[in-house]
Amino acid sequence: MGTSGMIEIKPQLNSSAYDRVQERIMRQTLEALWFEGILPYEQGGTVWKTEGTAANGDTVTYRCQAAEKLSFGRIRIQPGTIQRESEPCHDVHLFLNELVSQRLEGERIQPFIQELLETLAKDSQCQASLNDQIPEQDQHYEALESHMTDGHPYHPSYKSRLGFSLHDNAAYGPEFNPEVRLYWVAVHKEWADTAVSNGFEVEALYAQHLSTQDYERFNGQIKAYGDPQQYVLLPLHPWQWEHRIEPVFTRQRFNGELIPLGESEATYRPQQSIRSLSNRNVADAPYIKLALHMTNTSTSRILAHHTTQNAPLISDWLTRLVQQDTLLQAQGFDLLREMLGVSFRYTELPALQYGEAYGSLGTIWRENIAGKLSDQEQAWPLNAVSLVQPNGEPFAARAIARHGVEVWSKALVKAVVLPIIHLLYAHGIALESHAQNIILVLENDLPKRIIVKDLHDGVRYVPEQLLYPEQAPELHPIPETHRKFNRYSFIHAESVAEVRDYTYDAFFFICMTDLAFTLERFGLSEAAFWKLCTDTITDYQQQHPEYEARYKDYDLFAPDALIEEMTKRRLYGDSELYFRSVSNPLQLARDGKLG
Repeated sequence: MGTSGMIEIKPQLNSSAYDRVQERIMRQTLEALWFEGILPYEQGGTVWKTEGTAANGDTVTYRCQAAEKLSFGRIRIQPGTIQRESEPCHDVHLFLNELVSQRLEGERIQPFIQELLETLAKDSQCQASLNDQIPEQDQHYEALESHMTDGHPYHPSYKSRLGFSLHDNAAYGPEFNPEVRLYWVAVHKEWADTAVSNGFEVEALYAQHLSTQDYERFNGQIKAYGDPQQYVLLPLHPWQWEHRIEPVFTRQRFNGELIPLGESEATYRPQQSIRSLSNRNVADAPYIKLALHMTNTSTSRILAHHTTQNAPLISDWLTRLVQQDTLLQAQGFDLLREMLGVSFRYTELPALQYGEAYGSLGTIWRENIAGKLSDQEQAWPLNAVSLVQPNGEPFAARAIARHGVEVWSKALVKAVVLPIIHLLYAHGIALESHAQNIILVLENDLPKRIIVKDLHDGVRYVPEQLLYPEQAPELHPIPETHRKFNRYSFIHAESVAEVRDYTYDAFFFICMTDLAFTLERFGLSEAAFWKLCTDTITDYQQQHPEYEARYKDYDLFAPDALIEEMTKRRLYGDSELYFRSVSNPLQLARDGKLG
């Protein structure tokens, strides 16, 4: 399977898949609207209800079986229980019209609904194509990335992929295991910036992705415009070339400042983020992360210039910290470094073109996991722990059964939590450590350690509060134009509370809570799960009294944990920052109040 213009996509229809996706969208939307206080509800035991407005103005009542969980007060609706006026609700369009369109106010109500309906289309197509279970030959990291089909466990529009048609979705979505070819352009050096990590050579990194024949063909094309030595080669996602670069960079193509070169020979497998690709022909080649003007879970997947140039700086800095840290070394903690960043230089573009071009033409080379594992180890994306295969069997069931849920969960929590809290407490660094960015390494099916990735804009710290502030890199600043459309994207925080809350939000609220819900299905209670987390933290604090002052600065047991309200952001825009204070299960578990 190649680019979208080269393949034939047949529609996939499956009523059971459509019904499952409809139900999930309604359930996840209602959970988010209730949790964020957007839609009022009444609670009577396990029966929760809320009022909607019908097209004729009449009030209609929706009810379901639900519970407020111990994990941050998250609301969980029992699957298959949503009713409209005492009848099962099987119509997501009616649901959204009566509970969102007719009921809520906000500047982005209709775009929000559109994201949900796009999710309905894309995920129905995906679910209809899945095998009953992951084949044995696919139980390695690169293939498992493609099998992580669930999307965001909280965000209602978990698979919107705005900009993709269903044809594009099948051509480039990881669930379909396509063979994608990169499209390459040559950019004159006056318009390109390159940053590389210490110890790596740009030419060697390129050579792992381009064959001798690729180089000969590309150089032959460039010679029609000038000296190939005066150009930088840049890979693109084929969708990005067709839908963004080709029309936006007309002037540069006309002037010979950007030369279309075509596809390279190698084929690639998309990872779960869609725009990060692994090379099928060279198994240990660096992964390539590409700019993609497709919007998924409410975020346009651009690669801003400063993030591509900061990527090697941040990777070098964090790698040095990890290598000199005895605890992280003992834990086997590791990073997938981002060794190379290449970007078009947008600042000299005309103002109108700048807005369209910004973040559209850039790439990051990320270290391959192949060199990080011993022969006895296997690697999973962390969200594989929560994956339920289409046949109903949890992917992790066999591994958990082999060791027992208590032993397995204790190993998991220690492997995941310990390095994250050590980075926070000892170093003053928070990572955007949601499950998609964490790789779980197991040995004999037992969790052993973690590797983290996606570092270029997934780090937060107060520079003067670092353990080794003199080692911090001097980063390329975030342009004001970037701040205006993404106020949530920054690295330097103004207060330690912002750093702590970054850990609360990405790590504990989403990542660890989803693991708590997963292990609950295997018989480990929420209270027991959070007690494991709390024990890990308190044991660490007792063993490291040298950081006592930091335990107060980055107080993980505080009652004032702030969580980003993602659904409000979608409904009301980015003119304000939306956060809410929630109950903290870590504090409750430490104080013995979780039961």
